[in-house]
Amino acid sequence: MANSAAGPVDSDREDKLTDTISIVIPTFNRAALLPRAIDSALAQTVPAEVIVCDHGSSDTTPAVAARYGNAIRYIRREQDQGPIVCWRDGVENARGALVHLNFDDDWIDASFLARTLPLLRDDVGFVYTRTRIHQHNGPETRMLMRHPPGIRPVAPLVQYLLREKLPISPGCALFRRRDVLKKLLPEVPGAQGIYGRNSGVGEDLLLFLLLTLDYANYAHLPAPLAHFLAHPTSITIHAGNSGRMNELVRAYALAKDHYLRQPGSQQPSRGFAAAMGRWRWKLAGALST
Repeated sequence: MANSAAGPVDSDREDKLTDTISIVIPTFNRAALLPRAIDSALAQTVPAEVIVCDHGSSDTTPAVAARYGNAIRYIRREQDQGPIVCWRDGVENARGALVHLNFDDDWIDASFLARTLPLLRDDVGFVYTRTRIHQHNGPETRMLMRHPPGIRPVAPLVQYLLREKLPISPGCALFRRRDVLKKLLPEVPGAQGIYGRNSGVGEDLLLFLLLTLDYANYAHLPAPLAHFLAHPTSITIHAGNSGRMNELVRAYALAKDHYLRQPGSQQPSRGFAAAMGRWRWKLAGALST
């Protein structure tokens, strides 16, 4: 089991690692949920490095990681410096040229990598799948991301991300490591409050939006290969239960404003053009079910 002594992988090595994938699992005080995330990463039908990055957990997370021995790399920092620092630490230490961020309360089907990998061609910035939301205390599930399938131009996706209150989660996507290190900002400029700097709120949305500035296309796989758990400590559930959903939405609006200030960004469509765009998006997504 690797420890925190491991340093970041030199970016010059990436050309030699173009066929390798790393699954990075950032974690904080979720020892009871963590094994499911790790097991799903190790079960992939495509070989992948599995990194568990633990920043400051005070529960039994180290003991959980120890049970996996050399099957995973465990990076431990004694001080918690926030989600984005933990995410980036795992990615910086990844050996793969491709990266999937798998949060500690989520899991993926065994075929996730095998089915997303072929879609990540040179002109595609990222691939994401549908997700299935699982209730914490029951068998009920619901499907998210009934989006147009296949490899598509980024423009309609940008309009979707700009008009929706909440983003696509990186937990259902496959990226290039170099892109994550470039586009996963340490913080959203100007962010404040509970969903302010280095909270993971806004930085996740910007990872997608900023990548659309560099690539002509994205890809969506219309299969629920990523699984998210709805529980009281997840960000969106906690925001709803604590009456802070408006604060959450405002934090994402600030991230959108940062994107809109970038050269080459798209402005949100309005009026008839916006209505037609939404209709085409929903129709294409419905036809893929």
